[in-house]
Amino acid sequence: MQDLKSLAFVGVDTHKDSHSVRLTDCFSRNLDTFDIRNDPRYFKELTLRVNAISNKYNLKPVFGLEDTQSYGQRLAKFLISTGNYVKEVPPVKTERKRAKSAHPDKSDSEDAGAIAKILIQDFDKLQTINSFDELHLSIRELSNQREALIKEQTKIKNRLHSIIYKQYPQYQKMFKDAFSKSALAFWEKFPHPFYLKDVTVKELSLFLRSKSNKTISTKAAQRILSLTLVENSLSELGSCRIKVIKSLIKHFHFLQNEISLIVKELKGLLPKTGLKLETLTGVNTVAAAKLINYIGDINRFANSDKLAKCAGIAPADRSSGKKQRHRKSRGGRRKLHSTIYYIALTQIGKCKNGIPKNAKAGDYYRKKIAEGKSKKEALTCLMRRLCDIIYAMMKNKTEYRP
Repeated sequence: MQDLKSLAFVGVDTHKDSHSVRLTDCFSRNLDTFDIRNDPRYFKELTLRVNAISNKYNLKPVFGLEDTQSYGQRLAKFLISTGNYVKEVPPVKTERKRAKSAHPDKSDSEDAGAIAKILIQDFDKLQTINSFDELHLSIRELSNQREALIKEQTKIKNRLHSIIYKQYPQYQKMFKDAFSKSALAFWEKFPHPFYLKDVTVKELSLFLRSKSNKTISTKAAQRILSLTLVENSLSELGSCRIKVIKSLIKHFHFLQNEISLIVKELKGLLPKTGLKLETLTGVNTVAAAKLINYIGDINRFANSDKLAKCAGIAPADRSSGKKQRHRKSRGGRRKLHSTIYYIALTQIGKCKNGIPKNAKAGDYYRKKIAEGKSKKEALTCLMRRLCDIIYAMMKNKTEYRP
């Protein structure tokens, strides 16, 4: 247990261009407040100023950074390389501290002060940053980039839904998936019903079969033509929509290609971690990268209970007096929660031939339902069990053994 009275607490609110710094003692008395540029050339000036003030009060400085993975990464690396003690303060704690204050004003210096207070109050609970795992950071960057591209792809899909409907009101009945390979090829070649004016069922069938590995029948081509109101002329508005559709499809294909390249890059990086997460049912390359991204260093969790709490899967205690109450947690990292949720859903599913994807998980799920739990509660129980499994697999770098 560290003697807090011997420490000077340096709260750093990190930003793109500059960092706000507040130096306090263990009683939260302000010893100094200043800003520095987010430039390695000015970091030495920061440590000299902090050390000078700390020595004046015979204290040892401890740094608390709100963001060591993004804007604060360069400063954190510098502080570690120069032998300083660095703790990571989660942004959510800063927000809570600000919300609980009597006057919840928002400013960089106030946030730096809140970080310093959290550093004092949760000193033993906060993660100490000793080094940076370049491999983990690489996986994190690629995983985040893939998510950003998926969001952009979704926007393109929504835009395509809207504009294709204006050309083909029955478009949702024309293809099972409006964005399948064959459907996209159709929208690109026939972005307006005018282009189908002289197209026969046989010609359309041959075209679609060439774009779908010969899976679309003549009957399907006939259905598509029957749902299309062929126009004999092309208006100026229709011409403009054609350009927009072709532009959106071109962008959509570009995003698909970029996402594929990222997944390929992740496949090459994951084996270097020594983790075997992909041996777990429901975990593919993307899910494994997400788990590594959202969990980070597994050693920062004392046990699987801590991991479950981080993911918002462990129930929140709401007991009072003799009444013992628990409710579903609404906290935790929601993206980690969502990843484990979809892994659990996959595990209780079945393959096309009817064989369970994970018999053990399916039995456990049905057992919980037999005990009187709802399907949602039983799935949460399975998610909690998955936290134990994922924790053990990452801690010991072992494969999944049912």
